[in-house]
Amino acid sequence: MGARNLTTHSRVLVIAVASVLAVVGFSSPLASQARVVELPSEDLELAAEFGDVFRVGNGGAEWELLTSITSLAFDASGNLHITDVGPGGGDMRILVVDSRGELVRAFGRTGDGPGEFRGANSAVVLRDGTTVVPDYGHRAYHVFRPGGEFDRMVRFPSDAGNEAAEPNQLSRLAQGLGVSGSNSFSLQRGEAGGTLLGYVHRTLGMQASVTAEGGRSLRFGSRPGPRVLERLSLDGSHARVEELVGAWVPPGTDRDPLPAFAPKLLFDVLPGGGFVFSDSTGYAIKFAMPDGTVDRVLTRPVEARAVTEEERDRYHEQRELEAAELKRTFAGRQGSVVVDDSFFELDRDYPVFARIPVVDDLRATWTGGVWVRRTPQDGYPWEDHVTGGMIKPAGFNLDTSAAPVSPIDVISADGRYVGTFPAQSGAIMFAAFGPGGLAAYVEHDELDVPTVVVKRLPPEVR
Repeated sequence: MGARNLTTHSRVLVIAVASVLAVVGFSSPLASQARVVELPSEDLELAAEFGDVFRVGNGGAEWELLTSITSLAFDASGNLHITDVGPGGGDMRILVVDSRGELVRAFGRTGDGPGEFRGANSAVVLRDGTTVVPDYGHRAYHVFRPGGEFDRMVRFPSDAGNEAAEPNQLSRLAQGLGVSGSNSFSLQRGEAGGTLLGYVHRTLGMQASVTAEGGRSLRFGSRPGPRVLERLSLDGSHARVEELVGAWVPPGTDRDPLPAFAPKLLFDVLPGGGFVFSDSTGYAIKFAMPDGTVDRVLTRPVEARAVTEEERDRYHEQRELEAAELKRTFAGRQGSVVVDDSFFELDRDYPVFARIPVVDDLRATWTGGVWVRRTPQDGYPWEDHVTGGMIKPAGFNLDTSAAPVSPIDVISADGRYVGTFPAQSGAIMFAAFGPGGLAAYVEHDELDVPTVVVKRLPPEVR
């Protein structure tokens, strides 16, 4: 049972100290009670022995023709929910396959009615199979029952008393690109108990106009938003928001553009309603109870490295190449739509944070363990799922493609250090963990066609 030399994602976007408090970066008044536990400094190497279960996509039945996968999630029955937004991001559907890879059901389509999507690009699945889809066109969440039947719509929190505006052709285009007026209501994780956890990182704006030649022009902009973790309750006609944690705000991230390499706000939910998160430059994994109280912080003495001038220059060159490629993509796919050059110029001479964070991604397993992917020792943080990274036509802040190869630490549900998959082990940072050790990720072939791969983890790392 060989392991693959791949890791998987993460979009939009979304911290051991000189003293403990500086690295942990506590900003919540509830955090003062937290126990700080230092994990061993030496890596205990783990073998990446993941068993093959099934693969879906790139052939076979018509339903397996996947184009752009934005989210993966298991339910308690072991069914895998695959969100595919279609070519250009404008025709989202949700596929549900069983533990053998056979299609159970498919639901969701573009439209203006209840349960139909105006501007959706991802889904969150709760353990019982309930599916929630944030729709920026409707300005509401669609809630589907475990069997895929539409249940109800719940308005975004700020839209109480207001009807959703009718989308026009330009707004539909922006939504298809994964860009909305605001990402304040995006959902990243489903939580036990039927509530959801999300965070506001940046607010995006779009101005549309008509060119002198009669074409359509789009101008994009963004501004920083608060780094908070929120619980969204969907038990009424309008969602209710409860702020749980105010995360650390790194210097320089309160202005636009957000510096490259700025520490991410990473998080995932735990069984029972708690959650785990990381928000600093150093290695500090914070475990919080359902009310937001940080119960303990796990640290490792892994130093964040300073950014050299050579690395800064190399990064700027890389961004220039990416911006040029993205500009060609827009020119080739959007026809009469012109994207203002200022959108691409944002990615030249981009500001760079002074230190490269230690933690680059974080996921909770089905049983409450935690996988922590560290930033490559000689590489950069992964930007596909960060607002500071490039916007991709298939979706914003929601990519599930492979991340850079780097060490992955495994922490048990009771907070013990289990070991580390070294970079050369071929370990995979899975996009979704399920019951019975199931885990899934997305890989792409040379034509960028996605395939969903499902593995089974050995008991010691679940």
